[in-house]
Amino acid sequence: AFYTGTALLVAPDVVRRLGSKGALNWGLFLYCAYVASYAIALVFPAVRWSAVLFGAALGGLAAGWNWTAQGEFFGLAAELYAHTLQIEPGTATSFFSGVFATLYLGLELALKLVSSYVLSKPDLPHAPRDLFVIYTIVAAAASVGMLFVRPVQHAPKATDTPDDEAQVERSIGAAPPAPKLLLALTLMQRDPKILLLAPINTSFGFMASLMNFYVNGVLVKSTIGAPSIGVLTAIISGVASACSLPISWLSARFGKGIVIQIGATMFAAEVIALLVFAPATLGHWHTLIALYTAHGIGRAIWEGPNRALIADLFSDNREGAFANTIMQSGLASTIGYFAFPSLIPARSARPVVMAIICLANLVLALVGYAAAAAHHARHRREQSALYESLIPNGGDDGAGASPGGPASACVCGGDATVPGAASALRDVSPSAAPCAAAAPSAGATRHRSPSPSTS
Repeated sequence: AFYTGTALLVAPDVVRRLGSKGALNWGLFLYCAYVASYAIALVFPAVRWSAVLFGAALGGLAAGWNWTAQGEFFGLAAELYAHTLQIEPGTATSFFSGVFATLYLGLELALKLVSSYVLSKPDLPHAPRDLFVIYTIVAAAASVGMLFVRPVQHAPKATDTPDDEAQVERSIGAAPPAPKLLLALTLMQRDPKILLLAPINTSFGFMASLMNFYVNGVLVKSTIGAPSIGVLTAIISGVASACSLPISWLSARFGKGIVIQIGATMFAAEVIALLVFAPATLGHWHTLIALYTAHGIGRAIWEGPNRALIADLFSDNREGAFANTIMQSGLASTIGYFAFPSLIPARSARPVVMAIICLANLVLALVGYAAAAAHHARHRREQSALYESLIPNGGDDGAGASPGGPASACVCGGDATVPGAASALRDVSPSAAPCAAAAPSAGATRHRSPSPSTS
């Protein structure tokens, strides 16, 4: 509840006030308190409930803004990387998402293996306590290490002069600023893309609940035994980490849409297998490894290309967009946490209701992505038309430019030397006008700024 509520209501404001780097620092230190609370509960049983509940509240608060800040930091770093190398922003976010997912999921795999080893040692009478002490040390080391990471600023851009900005804003009407505490809610009202993409995030939340409550809790326990769960869940992290960089290459080469479809297909194959085959048929090592592998590929795509997609589509309000992403997946996980245990069938039955919920979300995810991509393309065309309408004489700035000449190099569809154009387009959608700049003279140089790819 703290996790979802923080992401929805306060995370964007925290990130804007502290900056993405500052929010990450504070979030990681609160994470340390969250992890340490379990060690304290095991060392001092008399206060275990107080310690765990207090730690869980701190962890929920931290997670709500930590992932939002991470998304903003990710987007800024990719933006600066693209500017430095003069490459498409979509290519940079694809590459960065692959690197992030590889490291993040690889470290998750390492900690799962450590957990399995520590808990399997019969000569360690306090193995759970020792494990959480190890986790606390790792969390503290990561928090201290983050202090030495340099803050990332926006890539340098040319801007309009204040007078030109004011003139254009008066002529077309500037959008009122959103209340900081309601940035995530305001984005839902102003930009339907965030709602169209919601099924991608809710699908991940429901699939995680299906994996935890049925596949781990019923299928594996009733067939090959509970001790095998640690090895099988490590397969998810291992597969996801191993395929993240190849997936990022596919995303950059063929577009994020293809990769999103692959992820939905992997999750759908997992669900259909649970619907079609009886538990006795699935409860063997080779079939379970296939199920966990499919889930690992799906997770790699959610952690990587989906993150890059949000950074691309909402570069003007990444705080609100990533807060929505966390809220949507967290809400689905919460619903699954409370509802799925009551839907768990008998050991010999198939998880029909849970599977239908997950499958319906996956279908909506594909439909929603297609609709969001179409909306984005249509909005870009409208922005281009607005930009062209601001250009006198069809794009001629007095230096001999023609409508089909250098001015067309700008992805906004217009002349980058028109005063006030950047501000005008930012009023429509800030992410649409990175290439519009003021020109001190008619002979100013135009430049090309690539647009994020949503294909």
